[in-house]
Amino acid sequence: MGTLQVWGGIPAESGPQKIIDRFQKLHPDVTVKYTRYVNDDRGNLKLNTALQGGVDIDVFFTYGVPNLAMRASSGLAADVADQVRSTPELKTFLDKDEPKALFDGDQITALATTRIPQMVLLNERLRKRAGVDLPRRWTLDEYLEALRAFADAGKYGSYTLPDIARIELGPNYRFTPKGDSNFSDPSFLRQFDLSAQLIREGVLYPWSQAVARQLEAYQQNVFIAEEFGLWITAPYSLRFLTDQEQYPHDFTVAAAPVPTSAGGDWNTGEYGAFIQINSRSPKQELAWEFSKFWLLKGSQDMVHAGYISIISDVDEDELLSGILGEDAEKFFDVDSFRRTLFEDDPRLHLDTELTAYAEITQKYEQQRDVCWLLEQTPQKAIKTVDNNAQALIDRFQED
Repeated sequence: MGTLQVWGGIPAESGPQKIIDRFQKLHPDVTVKYTRYVNDDRGNLKLNTALQGGVDIDVFFTYGVPNLAMRASSGLAADVADQVRSTPELKTFLDKDEPKALFDGDQITALATTRIPQMVLLNERLRKRAGVDLPRRWTLDEYLEALRAFADAGKYGSYTLPDIARIELGPNYRFTPKGDSNFSDPSFLRQFDLSAQLIREGVLYPWSQAVARQLEAYQQNVFIAEEFGLWITAPYSLRFLTDQEQYPHDFTVAAAPVPTSAGGDWNTGEYGAFIQINSRSPKQELAWEFSKFWLLKGSQDMVHAGYISIISDVDEDELLSGILGEDAEKFFDVDSFRRTLFEDDPRLHLDTELTAYAEITQKYEQQRDVCWLLEQTPQKAIKTVDNNAQALIDRFQED
């Protein structure tokens, strides 16, 4: 049957190769070639260029809603709605009330493979030095008190604040119910204003250094160097904390839930790591068989990459062991991770309103940067985001 070309962002040795090996054992006449691309701007551009240029790709993975929105609007992904509807084990992907798939009318062009809850990691040595109790639940105000305590003890509190608007508003928070820009909601201004204030006070990491050091992609380096004490991240980042060869450190790490704010308790994590089939692939039937196998049979292999599969036959203890790795007690407060990841049952989301999503993201990040570089007032920055977002929405609706 030939060779199936699969592109993904996870190193093959972290789980994908095991899935591939088991699939090939069931299909001895198939060879699956896995190409890893780095999930950053350059890597995503490489994948986009390859897809648009007709490179032999059958299955690909997409990470993050801006990339998903771009690939969906470009017609790069095949519709798999009929295949999903004919597979009873995949009925969860037909749920539009708590979506885990990308719908376009009756079409489905992407299926989330994993739950990606976010959590707050705490450097236990720095936490104790700052005199901060390990929280089981906390409000944003309590979280801010902890940040200031870390700063008073001589370290930055964190790299960024949690996404306040997401916590308070949940899915599709950029849009009003009518589909207009929602950036006039006070929670967005609060994010810009509070972050700028804390950067100015030396509580949050200087954004000038964050930009210069590309910390959006390499936050683990600064956390492990103990330059800040609290890190909002997802389970896939835990692999850095068990890699003593590449990331040596001698402190343990505990977990706490993302704080609540103004009555909102949405986790800032999402359903993600979307599997998609190239709409130009001549091997779509085989590509679907592989995608289905990944979704239904891949949970045990992907847990070592910090992935909690949407459909899983792995129990809680095995998941926790896989996520935290061997000798977990050496690196982690295991009970705190169990509570945060499983007992608290974080509320996750998937944005389904994707109008001009990638373009709005770019405008948002531009204004965020000038605000947090302290070159623009938060009020003017968020007003500019709101105006730009509305203009983009209007333009897309006209088209």
